[in-house]
Amino acid sequence: RLERLQRVVTKLQMESGLCEEQLNQADALLQADVRLLAAGKAPQKAAEVERDLDKADAMIRLLFNDVQSLKDGRHPQGEQMYRRVYRLHERLVSIRTEYNLRLKSGAPVTAVTAVSVTSGQRRPEPDEAPLRYLQELMAWVEENQRRVATAEWGADLPTVETHLGAHRGLHCAIEEFRAKLDRARADEVRPLGAGNPLVLGVTSCKPPTVPPQNSSKSRLRHLESLHGFVSAATKELLWLSEREEEEVAFDWSHNNPAMAAKKESYS
Repeated sequence: RLERLQRVVTKLQMESGLCEEQLNQADALLQADVRLLAAGKAPQKAAEVERDLDKADAMIRLLFNDVQSLKDGRHPQGEQMYRRVYRLHERLVSIRTEYNLRLKSGAPVTAVTAVSVTSGQRRPEPDEAPLRYLQELMAWVEENQRRVATAEWGADLPTVETHLGAHRGLHCAIEEFRAKLDRARADEVRPLGAGNPLVLGVTSCKPPTVPPQNSSKSRLRHLESLHGFVSAATKELLWLSEREEEEVAFDWSHNNPAMAAKKESYS
């Protein structure tokens, strides 16, 4: 058991390093595009950044699964590995947030204000950043609501454990999403006037019927219950398999001196 858990630790150390490299690459591409935007040019690496972030996201979910196996096995490095993977997850959330705000929905700096040539007065254009941010939040909510609703459960212990680990990673992201919603609410109540695009955006955005946090908690609870049941059932099936092999391999002839003990065992 300890050897198996130590192999998990080694695997976590190696794959968390690969994940960190993936995040470094995504961040470098993102910063390059941010500099292009600041210079009034179109970004060039948006698709690559999103692809790298998706890869890192998938890796982190599997890492959370391995971390949970360490914690379940009470391995002394379980908490240390958890903090390591959680830091990777925090960095993923940070990079993805910057990508959504400054690249995916960001406007060039030169488009923020306009100068009226006829009047000679400087007239600011409406700041659409809060509206874009709100729309991005709503899209994130809808996408993760869909992922929770359509996710599979698994029919055996390995697949159930994989789905459980993946959903734990997703659930952490959903829990951290609360801070972004608080920011959106703060922008919503900011008195910028009836013409504020955020006010218009709030009235036009319809929130999902069931918050993803509620459905995510429900799925996590059901997955943990399913995992407990499948784990117990698997142990029983292994016990039955061992007993079956023992009976099949037993010498049932009358010449077997162990027959008397076998009969007593059966009685």
